[in-house]
Amino acid sequence: MDYEIRYATDAEFAAVAELDGASFGFHYGEQELADARLDIDPARIRIAARGPQIVGVSAELSFVMALPGGADVPTLGLTWVSVELTHRRRGVLSALVEEQLRRRTAAGDAAAVLSASEGGIYGRYGFGVATRVAHTVVRRRRARLSRAADPSAVRRLTTDQARPLLPELHERWRRQTPAGVSRDERRWQFLLLESEHLRRGRSGLFHLVHPDGYVSYRIKSEWGEGDPQHQCWVTDYAPASAEGHAALWQTLLSMDLVGTIESYVVPLDDPVQLMLGDPRGVKVTHVGDSLWVRPLDVTQLLGERRYAVEVECVLEVRDELLGDGRYLLRGDRDGATCVRTDRIPDVTLGVSDLGAVSLGGTRLAQIARAGRLQADDVALVGRIDVALLADQEPAHGTPF
Repeated sequence: MDYEIRYATDAEFAAVAELDGASFGFHYGEQELADARLDIDPARIRIAARGPQIVGVSAELSFVMALPGGADVPTLGLTWVSVELTHRRRGVLSALVEEQLRRRTAAGDAAAVLSASEGGIYGRYGFGVATRVAHTVVRRRRARLSRAADPSAVRRLTTDQARPLLPELHERWRRQTPAGVSRDERRWQFLLLESEHLRRGRSGLFHLVHPDGYVSYRIKSEWGEGDPQHQCWVTDYAPASAEGHAALWQTLLSMDLVGTIESYVVPLDDPVQLMLGDPRGVKVTHVGDSLWVRPLDVTQLLGERRYAVEVECVLEVRDELLGDGRYLLRGDRDGATCVRTDRIPDVTLGVSDLGAVSLGGTRLAQIARAGRLQADDVALVGRIDVALLADQEPAHGTPF
């Protein structure tokens, strides 16, 4: 290895951003660079440097993440991952990511998470697809709630008015949503920015706020020669109760001039479709992978969550980076334990597949049908599959 891995200095931030922009096909202007300092703390950027030249980047975020049942575990978020075009396929990315995973395992993180720009990169490091995202399109003029909700508690607020209210409401939503990741003050500042490059041709932010949740959105005008078809683009979505959910949708569907309400933040199992008189008023046009999870501490990741039915089994997890392990898992809806054991395994699977099923969004039975695990007792695999299911679709809820 002819380069060193270290944290970047503040003076190197512009060079880091230039490499990141070149990797993803854009240039950072002065405003973009200022905003990027909120997106990521320059002091948390790991780099691979060859003398003065930065040839690889992988930045770190610290979260807590909700598991099925509501417990939180410390979690490493990876973002801004890129390698200089002229230094690819030389082991730079592997050196960066593997060093981060080992170090954060030693620090006590339960898992590492990321959103992948390409689907073929991160499985080799033990990441598996744990949540999915959908492009949801609600045709407002066709969509009507079959039972009208009371919207009287909903207020439309400016960003300045909403700023002190949103964090507590989001935290309530996050704690009841598997995979929900926390937001610190820096992340809130970034998400509420109004820079033109972040609007993508849409308006500034609007916020509908209810005592039990909120929706943030932008409007893209389309007047349609007398037939207005504005797009309402939902940027943040945190209904924390059934009452709040219904009231927010009643308000969204009452917006004049709007043709569609669209987003990538409405969960796949959101009940809005079942609340409409005509369920075809909601259309999902795309489903893709969202949060990738890499187990770091299996005992913590599985032992802190809850399970849909009582389960006892021994899992053998194959992990080339951090080492294989066998784990005795016992759990139900009231709690769980997960400890290392020498017992003969009931199920053997790779660490990336464990990451995929850990939050209840990917079925263990599907992993089995794909031939990606070994087990003699098919009935037990079925029971573990049911036990791992979460009460609702996992969704991390915060772009990073």
